[in-house]
Amino acid sequence: MAHLVLVDQSGAKQSIPQPSTARAMLEAERTIRRIGRRLREVKVISRNHAVARWKADELHWHRTA
Repeated sequence: MAHLVLVDQSGAKQSIPQPSTARAMLEAERTIRRIGRRLREVKVISRNHAVARWKADELHWHRTA
């Protein structure tokens, strides 16, 4: 099982369980497109390790891990 972790502009985190890492990656990309302006970071966590991480700057999202 994987988790999609959303970090909003205030720093509050929301962890959403996902059935697989692949599904979490798809949901992360969908979330960035849909509500990305309200977030500052999106992470996919599997077995307590960050599999992927995206961070927002002023204009764009960058995958950092």
